[in-house]
Order: sequence, then structure tokens, then C-alpha cells
Amino acid sequence: NHPAVFPVALPEHLLKSFTKTGETAVDPFMGSGTTGVACVKLGRKFIGIEIEPKYFDIACERIENAQRQQKLFGDAA
Repeated sequence: NHPAVFPVALPEHLLKSFTKTGETAVDPFMGSGTTGVACVKLGRKFIGIEIEPKYFDIACERIENAQRQQKLFGDAA
């Protein structure tokens, strides 16, 4: 339900190209947290900024779910 949706594969590709495992990515327009989810999957740290509380809450939930999955299944990337 966010107006600018894109698949997790897009930030994954960019993160793999421009960052290394353990580095930090900053998303000043976090939206629903897709870049944060990609960071979790790839072992990057993440700082996200979102002004809209509704989207911030969605992003936090998505990122927390991705972190739980990583703990259950380990590094699948």
C-alpha cells in the first residue's frame, strides 16, 4: 500500500554492488522498509528515516520479520 513499491531484489543488487558485509546503508526515505529488508538479508547494517508514522510502523515490522527469519534459517544469501 505504498505509492513507490519495488522488489527487494532491486536494493539487494545495489547493496551487493556498492557495499560490503557489515557496512551501513542509509535510506532517508525508508517507506515500507524494502531496503532495510535487503540489508538484513545481505548482512548490512541499516539506518532508515521515514516521516510518515504509518509507513515507519510497516517498515519496522518488515525488518523485524526479516531479522527473525535470518535467526531461524541463517545466511541464505
